[in-house]
Amino acid sequence: MHRIYTSIPKRKLRVLYGDRGFSLRSIARIYHCDPGVIARALRKYGITIRRPTASVSFDDFALRTLYSDRKLSTYQIAKQYGCDPKTVYRYLKRSGIPTRRRRQITLTKSTLRHLYLLERKSLDCIAKERGYSAAGILNKLKLYQIERRSLSEAGTKHQKTDFNGDQKEKAYTIGFRLGDLGVRKRGNLIYISSGTTKIAQSKLIHDLFYSYGPVWIGKRNKRGAMNVSCSLNNSFSFLLPKHARIPEWIRRSPTFFFAFVAGYTDAEGNISITNGRARFRIRSYDKGILRDIKAGLERSSIRSLFSLDRKAGIDARGARRNKDCWSVIINEKQALYRLFIMLLPLLRHEKRKKDTEVASENVAKRLAT
Repeated sequence: MHRIYTSIPKRKLRVLYGDRGFSLRSIARIYHCDPGVIARALRKYGITIRRPTASVSFDDFALRTLYSDRKLSTYQIAKQYGCDPKTVYRYLKRSGIPTRRRRQITLTKSTLRHLYLLERKSLDCIAKERGYSAAGILNKLKLYQIERRSLSEAGTKHQKTDFNGDQKEKAYTIGFRLGDLGVRKRGNLIYISSGTTKIAQSKLIHDLFYSYGPVWIGKRNKRGAMNVSCSLNNSFSFLLPKHARIPEWIRRSPTFFFAFVAGYTDAEGNISITNGRARFRIRSYDKGILRDIKAGLERSSIRSLFSLDRKAGIDARGARRNKDCWSVIINEKQALYRLFIMLLPLLRHEKRKKDTEVASENVAKRLAT
């Protein structure tokens, strides 16, 4: 026989009960079941129950003092005694204490929508600010037919902002993601992460995403690496695919193509001076991506070399490579000149920009001679 509590996700239950402090009755109302079902689910998942089924008793004089003299609400009294407001109400009736009329929630639909959807305040927060109960605010949301936020949205502490929709920015971000970022989805949130030893790389990730969601930069580990992570809303779902080829909409447009190459270069590129000559190189395991980069460069009359850099296996240092490593290299001064004109305004990595500026000066001198 199917048991209802086995279908309630542990993570959601932990967020509601542990993180947000919902009562068993409140959670039961969400899942349309008895509070006992929620209690069994908590025990099943090993989540400690707060004051489980503890009995509550009221002294008539104390209850009358709190409710009639001090004008505390049933919710305020319930909070002091650690029980449900309905329990307080039943004791008031049983003791013959006259009850006050329920306070009507006078929030307008536009005000409630602004507080809940735009300012993204929780039901508890709105209730405390306005002097109502969370259950009352919930009922008002239903009455006004205001769409509820998903659990992952409601449970998150930090506000997320939608991607701005700029296609050039999108192309750059996809290029950078394919080169350097791990991306996964959990609930309605998109999580990105990257390990790096370079301050410039961690700063770039921060600058790229901080306006859309919180960015965390961890402490260095024993190897000197830092983990950089960020949580974003579902408007960044375009970062989820790990493309084997550059998306067609990017390849078709020179503007989007070079924005993509800039992002990929910021992640995987190397611009250097070797034997007095500037050189541009990208190395990675993404054979299809590098082939598309070479093809796109040639369409813009920028000659490049595409080749196998290192084969899969164990190298002389004992390091194992599970896949072949490929490279795109540009050495010719005319090709470098055209490439740097296109890339320099688009690069965001501090070191890549400085290296490109130095390489551009080198190319300019070679062209002048």
